[in-house]
Amino acid sequence: MELKNPLNYQEQIERLKTFHKLTINDEHEALTILQSINYYRLSGYGIGLTKFDNKDEYLENVSLKDLYDLYLFDSMLKSSLFHIIEQIEIGLRSKIAYCLAIRYGADGFYNIDNFTFKQNKSGKYIHSNIISKFNDEVNMNKHLPFVKHHIEKYDGKFPIWVAVELFSFGQLSYLYSIMKSKDKKSVAKQYECSPIDLESWIQCLVEIRNICAHYGRLYNLPLRHKPPLPSEYAQYQQTKQNKLFPVIVVLKLLLKSNNQWNEFFCFIKYLINKFNHVVNLGYNDFPSDWESILSSK
Repeated sequence: MELKNPLNYQEQIERLKTFHKLTINDEHEALTILQSINYYRLSGYGIGLTKFDNKDEYLENVSLKDLYDLYLFDSMLKSSLFHIIEQIEIGLRSKIAYCLAIRYGADGFYNIDNFTFKQNKSGKYIHSNIISKFNDEVNMNKHLPFVKHHIEKYDGKFPIWVAVELFSFGQLSYLYSIMKSKDKKSVAKQYECSPIDLESWIQCLVEIRNICAHYGRLYNLPLRHKPPLPSEYAQYQQTKQNKLFPVIVVLKLLLKSNNQWNEFFCFIKYLINKFNHVVNLGYNDFPSDWESILSSK
């Protein structure tokens, strides 16, 4: 099948109006939007806004400005999520590194015997893959002062509290997944949750973090991972698709409703109020009483 022919901006506007029945009240504004945001990206925010019997056409009165406002909402939400997940990730790095260092020594993380012998889908030990990825990071970051220092002074060996600074969040997730049961419990206890829950929560945050980092759409997006929630929140994960709200509950639980959480919660309320003319909270599985659920009180 042949690829579609490219359209100039004016042709795009015309097609949106006539073929997709998208409301465009101001063509100058539409041109500015399309010059700033690729329409293919904007079209993702139109999911759920098209006619039931003709997915090529938008519902009556849905406008290009509506799609743009949903994009802005999503962009601001992702920026806030990225920041708060960063704080959790840094905390996890510290707690995991401390546990492994105290239990097995500075370089004990190199020894597969200090972990469980789990294999990936390729049949390779996850620990071996983690060490291989870590060595790749060392080679790619030789210019960094702390990496150069450990290469020159310690023959390329790194203590775990330094090594974790070169781990991606995904690799950190894998590292926790192969820790021995007693070590997982030691870390999970600090979050007042079970090791099974914490492992799943970390996987969920890795997914969200990667979507944010790569400028993907998060609004109305089915997620791969569904986080287990404590019994008092279990009703908020009984949905057909995995959506964002249960992950936001996880953020509250991990942060224990501290000041970071309160700032994030206040921003979420501001953001939803600012874009309430276009945002459908149901698309992200927010229940009607979401404010009372997320409140730290």
